Amino acid sequence: MVVRFGASLSCEPLLGVLALDLEGIHWVICGGESGAGYRPMKPLWAQWVRDQCIDQGVPFHFKQWGTADKKAAGRLLDGRTWDAFPAFVFA
Repeated sequence: MVVRFGASLSCEPLLGVLALDLEGIHWVICGGESGAGYRPMKPLWAQWVRDQCIDQGVPFHFKQWGTADKKAAGRLLDGRTWDAFPAFVFA
């Protein structure tokens, strides 16, 4: 069995505002940079990616905030987790 879900886009580490044309994209993963020397991600940047996904009907997955300790920062964006996945096609 082969599982296919088309093209995905990984916006990590997200280091600024992105204007996205998501035609042909089936899933967007967004997250900040973590570890020593991380560059912080502004909430507006992740919200902008999420809103474009919603507007264009593309599943959005928010992976993490950009911090030195990714587990301590959590995964909430606007008070909730965003764990959307693409629709799988079994071939």
